[in-house]
Amino acid sequence: MFSDSNPLVNKIRYYSGFVMVVLYLIIGLLFLFSDIAIQTFPAYREPVGGLLIAYAAFRLYSTIKKGRQMEE
Repeated sequence: MFSDSNPLVNKIRYYSGFVMVVLYLIIGLLFLFSDIAIQTFPAYREPVGGLLIAYAAFRLYSTIKKGRQMEE
């Protein structure tokens, strides 16, 4: 439907990548430092929060890398 050469689509993908990074980071921090989902994940909240923060870091790296490739 959309080609990868469309600059508008590439910009939307680029900025939505940053939005997802922020969402994963916020949810990970909520799991680590608040009582959210304490009944649902009583023993696994800290590892899940850590995994979400690590995934946010990975997404940030890959989004920045793709953005640099778009500029070239």
